[in-house]
Amino acid sequence: MTTAAVTVRRRPARFRRVSLTAAGRLLRLELRRNVTPGLLLPLAALCWFAGPYRVPMEYGPFWEQRALVMLDHFAPLLGFAAGAAAWMGSREGRRRITDQVLATPRPGWARRLATLAATASWLLLGYLGLVAALYGVTATQATWGGPAWWPVAVGAAALAAACSIGFAFGVLIPSRFTPPLVVIGAFFLSLIGVSHDTNPYAQLSGTTGVPPADIGVFYRYPPDLAIVQVMFLGGLAVAALGVLGLPAASARRRLRPAAALVTAVGLAAAGTAAGLAGTAVSGANGLVIPALHDAAAEGPIPYAPVCSGAAIPVCVHPAFRPYQASVSAALDPVLDELAGLPGAPVRAVQLATSELNGTNWGADIHGTPPVLRFSLSQTSSSVIDGLQDNLVVTFVAGSNADGNGGTPAQQAVEAALLTAAGGHPASGLPQLGPAVSAAATRLRALPAAQRHAWLAAHLPALRAGHLTPAQIP
Repeated sequence: MTTAAVTVRRRPARFRRVSLTAAGRLLRLELRRNVTPGLLLPLAALCWFAGPYRVPMEYGPFWEQRALVMLDHFAPLLGFAAGAAAWMGSREGRRRITDQVLATPRPGWARRLATLAATASWLLLGYLGLVAALYGVTATQATWGGPAWWPVAVGAAALAAACSIGFAFGVLIPSRFTPPLVVIGAFFLSLIGVSHDTNPYAQLSGTTGVPPADIGVFYRYPPDLAIVQVMFLGGLAVAALGVLGLPAASARRRLRPAAALVTAVGLAAAGTAAGLAGTAVSGANGLVIPALHDAAAEGPIPYAPVCSGAAIPVCVHPAFRPYQASVSAALDPVLDELAGLPGAPVRAVQLATSELNGTNWGADIHGTPPVLRFSLSQTSSSVIDGLQDNLVVTFVAGSNADGNGGTPAQQAVEAALLTAAGGHPASGLPQLGPAVSAAATRLRALPAAQRHAWLAAHLPALRAGHLTPAQIP
């Protein structure tokens, strides 16, 4: 009689497959029974009225500027996300079913992670809809560049952090009052970052402040700050996930060390990001973090300027093509009035705002032959019309003239030239003072040829500050 050997076949792969299938079913169930889908329409209205979509669209069609302005108005969206997540996190406690779900075979940590994943997925879907709408419209308007993806990543990380932290508060403090308090807290924490947008620590919340219109146009916008923001916000999100598994009721004893490890990893990432933010220094085109900075990417971006066909061409960056006609209309009359005078520019060229930060009027006249160099930090009609003032003051008093436009005699000549070019009405001259106004009126009343001849002869003395308003004919 022989003994038959019985072989026991182990099928660990099937167990893993069954486990993953069960997790997928749980996630699908949470996606269906989640409260967030019904909030997507109010979320869209919030994006319009509170600013994440409407305010960026009030700026010019510049990719980086619109993306960063979206982040600068992200506080209401983060508060909304944190409140919705807190409501879902407090569900078991509010409904007093904690004892019933503890009897289920799945650990509380796994159940809550599935609920959080479903909540965050719906909110991220709404956020991606916002980005698609903003970038879709910008794509039809922009004449230069392409989508800026680092700000999108920062927004997603901020949303994930708000969901995770709000959900954790809902789980740990299950009350009907928790979601509104979380909304208020998240909103005000985001506002702290907005109100201190020059502080790198405050900017860890995802805010950057309103950037100039030409950011990322002449020079690449450094991603240093965005990398640190993603690291910090992602670390907070991971730490909140770990906190959910620390209570004894949330996970079995063998899972709590893993939850503690996840929490520690998240806090380490957030702490590292905070340490890197402390090393940030202001660069010409944004904050620079030495440990992350790529100096090789600092060079200018090549481009072919868009120039007007006037006798004295006015050239702008192709990203500013929609504003080229307005800029030329503002500068052409003044350039014609100055034409032929010593040092008068023979060309006007737009430069990056960072290249003209050392001038009081955002413009200078440089080189041989002279070229007017100006910047456009914003594209509003008042800023474009102000280019006339910048040109005249720079020509008469120099690029480092004080905020008043120079000496009284220089102010009088500037007012006369602007009025002759149609820039300022004569009714505004009395604001300069009686003596200056009278001198400007006299010079403006001279025939154009006589005024031109006097300026050609007296410009050196005028620029040196040796003339008084009484010496102006």
